[in-house]
This record gives sequence, structure tokens and C-alpha cells, in this order.
Amino acid sequence: MLKEIVALWKGETFMEKVVGEFGGMLSDDEYLYTLAWEAFLGRADIEQIQKPFYDKDISINKREREIRRMLAEHLSINPRQDISGCLAMMSLVKDAERIGDYSKNIFEIAIVLQGVFEDMKYLERLSSIQKRIADRFPLLKGAFLESDEDAAKRILDDYGAIKAECNKILSDLLSEEMPTREAVATTLLSRYLKRINSHMSNIASGLVYPLDQIDFVRGGILE
Repeated sequence: MLKEIVALWKGETFMEKVVGEFGGMLSDDEYLYTLAWEAFLGRADIEQIQKPFYDKDISINKREREIRRMLAEHLSINPRQDISGCLAMMSLVKDAERIGDYSKNIFEIAIVLQGVFEDMKYLERLSSIQKRIADRFPLLKGAFLESDEDAAKRILDDYGAIKAECNKILSDLLSEEMPTREAVATTLLSRYLKRINSHMSNIASGLVYPLDQIDFVRGGILE
């Protein structure tokens, strides 16, 4: 749906600013997601990266507010035009903001554990999911900036498999006996990765589906 809207707005200063800010949000999301996992694995000095990390989180929030302001102003001037596109963007910008929030949650786990991760039983499975999601960031940003529906569909095609693996980890944990600290960290990480996967897929759905079907895929809602 947004593919047609972006094409319609192409060349307008308003749209160029919206697309630029949203692309910036996705870049900031990738930065937070990557750095949070590096901190979790003990590959980054938490004390050194803490300020730039939270500064980037603030940047995402500022970009969200700026996009919402631009969309509101645009609709106030053109109340009968571009309503569907603006409503879609309002939804997708919130998804981008939530990706940053869940990346921040991963970073907070890293702060608590302080690099104590080597013996986590599910680390390999979590890392595999993390890598698959990491590979989707450039694809998602390119899909949006280039109105590439095929790239968006590739993200949606992978949504179910990642979600299933996150759910499988949670299910397997119910039959495990392990230290509380490890069990809680594993549960939270699988949940955060699942939510990031969902929000990325929500954004991809905006390039493929009409407004009333954003956040939905075949078989049910993106969750």
C-alpha cells in the first residue's frame, strides 16, 4: 500500500523529509540492536557505550515526534488528501520506535549480566535468531526507501519461522531445570527478539498490504 503512496508523493519536499527521517529511525534501530547484542556478548565496554547508546535511543524518539508533527501538519493543510498514507506512516513509525525500545531492553540485560553469558544453554539458538534478524535491517530499510515490495515480502516470508523458533525456546524452557538468572535472561531475550521480529514485519506489511491489513499476515495478526 505505501508503495503507491510513496510513488505518489515522490519529489515532494514533505515526503522526502518523512522518508529521510524514517530511514534514519531504521538506521538508529540497527545501531541499537547491534550494539545491545555486542554488549550482551561482552564484546563492547558497557561503560563506554552507555551514553552514545542512550543518546541514539533519544534520537529515535525525536525522529518519531518529528515525523508525527510533519504528518499532522500535512493533513491540516490537505485534510482530504493522503489520509491513508499518513495513517499508515503513523502506525509504522510507532513500530520503528518499539524496535529501539526492545533493543534497549536487550542492552539492560547486558548491564545486569555484565558479560556472564558463556554457559547459557540456549545461547547458540538465541544467537542464530539474533543474526537472522540483524540481516533483515538493511533489507527493511532498502525496501522502504526504494518502495521495494519484493524485499518486503521476503521479510514477511521469514516472519513465521523466526516467531516459531522464539516460541520453541519458550516452550523448551518449561521442561528445563536451570539457575533462575539464566532462565529469566533466556526468557526475556527470546521474547524481545520475537517482538523485534514482529515490529520489523509490521513495517514490511505496510509496503505490501492495504491500510486495514497492516500488521496482518496469512494466518493471523503479526504479534
